[in-house]
Order: sequence, then structure tokens, then C-alpha cells
Amino acid sequence: MHEPTAHDPASTSAPAAREALVRADTLALLFEQSFPALFQSLAIGLILCWTLWERLPSDKLLVWLGLLGASAVLRLVMYAAYFRAKPQGQAILAWERPYAATLWLTSLIWGLGMVWLMPQGETVEQFVILFFVAGLVGGAMVTYSAHRGMTIGTMLAVLMPTTIWLYLQPGHIALGLAVASTSFMLGALRSTRVLSTAMQGRLRMSYELQHANQVADRMARTDELTGIANRRSFMELGEQCARLCQRQAQPLAALLIDVDHFKQINDTHGHGAGDFVLQQVGALLAQQFRAADVCGRIGGEEFAVLLVDTDTIAATSVAEKLRLTVAATPMAWQTQILHVTVSIGVACHNAQLGALLHQADTAMYRAKADGRNRVVVYGVTP
Repeated sequence: MHEPTAHDPASTSAPAAREALVRADTLALLFEQSFPALFQSLAIGLILCWTLWERLPSDKLLVWLGLLGASAVLRLVMYAAYFRAKPQGQAILAWERPYAATLWLTSLIWGLGMVWLMPQGETVEQFVILFFVAGLVGGAMVTYSAHRGMTIGTMLAVLMPTTIWLYLQPGHIALGLAVASTSFMLGALRSTRVLSTAMQGRLRMSYELQHANQVADRMARTDELTGIANRRSFMELGEQCARLCQRQAQPLAALLIDVDHFKQINDTHGHGAGDFVLQQVGALLAQQFRAADVCGRIGGEEFAVLLVDTDTIAATSVAEKLRLTVAATPMAWQTQILHVTVSIGVACHNAQLGALLHQADTAMYRAKADGRNRVVVYGVTP
């Protein structure tokens, strides 16, 4: 239970990871907000066919409506698979291509279908079709605004075929409609950029704030020099361990560890050497203990460890192993090898944390007084 010193790979600390999460969140948002659009597109198609039923060949309308219905079914199957899979995080990105493919297929059925249905000459039906297409594009701007690529692809697939067809028709009315359609399309493209940029900016800011909070929390809980828990974090986690051991009637052991002759190391080799020694001892602590244990630097050259469900005999064995490991680890500082030892006090019971740490501290001071580089158990007479 000591604080990790390495970044979690799933964290949002790396800019590339944050960008991927922004893309994933954007796609998740699209899936959520665009699901009703599946039925709206089909409903608009039905209304269009009903409006033009007596003005255009019914067989052409039915063929086009059948294609639109088939694409709607395909999109519905894709949505069902997505909601059943419930992907999380960056796993959502695997659904980007199926989403785009089914969306653009439906959009092309609209765009190319309108050209196929469009009657020759200057007729009211042309205005009706263009009105429906423009309305569909307006809806796409709102529905798919989170993802600009999806929005642009949908708009072009729906509106571009009709616009090109109008440019190719004779007469000033067709030309006017084509110019109006082009102006609408250009304005819509600009609007999508504004909407998409704003939404992406909010998502990025959200992750940047989350990352800043993670960094601040890590700094508040981690000892900057050694990378293990600081005193505040140690005490918070320690209280949790103490309550757990009390509830489950398990023993809780505490080790208080003090670096021997630390002032002499600073005075002889400089404070840089002292910091280096603390870093090395912190690294040894992080390597020696279980994830369920709590270790931290609680002051100057003092460290503490809490061992969950560990009795006095086992705690003493662990402390002795740690003492021997530190003593046997040469610490290369510049051109010199520093030989460091520690004194360790051990206490064990499942009472309150403060009392337990006080007992271990008392035992540690007795280890210092008895000659250092030794383990002393509280309440045990040598």
C-alpha cells in the first residue's frame, strides 16, 4: 500500500495519452447523442416520400426508401453491438471506423438518392428536395458537432451531389439554388469548425485539469526526495490499516527505521550525499515490502513501515532482513563507497496507530543507544 513511484500507464499524464482519451470521449459522445438521429433520418425519409408521393414515380421513391431502411438496419446492428460490448477508455477507438462507414453510407444514400429522384426542369419538387436536404445537413451539424471529420463527411455526402447536379442544370433558378446551396455548405463548414474546436477544447481542458489534480495529489502524498509516501500519506494509510486490523482481529506491526550516523554523513560528504543515502534507503524499502504494507519517510532520516497481519516474530524477521540488506548494499557516491546501516525498532499489536508508532519509536531509540545497526523489539528485554 505504499505510494507508487512510477506513472500508471493508464494515467492521463502523457499528452499523447490525453489526446487519445479526448478522441475516445468524443466518439463515446457521438454514440450517445447520435442514436436518435438513426430514427430521425428514417422518419424524414418517410415524410419526404409522403410529400412527393403524387409528384414523383412511386417505384423510385420505394426503392430509395428501401435502401435508406436497409442502411438504418445496418446502423442499428452496429449500435447494438457497441452498447452490448460497452467499451471503455481507448478501446472505444476501435469503433470509429464502423461508425464512420455506416454513417457515410446512410449519408450517400441521401445525397445520391436525391439526385436520382430530382426531376428535370424547374419544378417545385426541386425546392422541396433541397429544403429537406438542407434541413438534414443542419441537423447533422448539431448531432455530429463533437467530431468535425464525421460532420464534414456527412454534410458533403448529403449536400454535394445535389449541389453539383444543380450547377449542371440550365436556367438561372437552378444556378441560384446551386449558389445558395454552396453558400449554406460553406457557412456550415465554418460553423462545424467553431463547434468542434469549442467541444474539443473543453475535453482537453478537462483532462489537463485532471492531470494537474493528479500531479498535485501525488506531490501532496509523496516524499519528493525518496518517492515513497510522505508523513501525511503514511498516517492516512496507516489509520486505514489499523482500523482494518482491529475489525478483523489481526496483528499490526510497525517498524521505525533510522539511518545511523546520518549527521556525520552530511558533515563529511555533504548534504548531496545525505540525500543520496535517503534515496537509496527509500528504494530498498519500496523493494522489500508487500503491496499491502505501508512504508514512508516520516521525517529527516526516519522511515516507518506498517506490516498488516504480521505478529512480533514475523515482524522481527522482516526487520532483521531489512537491516542486513541495507548494511550489505554499497552506495556509490561520486568516487566513494558509502557503507550505511540502520537501527530499527519493532512493535506489534492491533491498538491505535499512535500508540503503536510510539512504542516502535521507543524501541528504535533503544537500538540507537545500544550501539546502532540492530533491531530492538518493544517490551522485549535483551
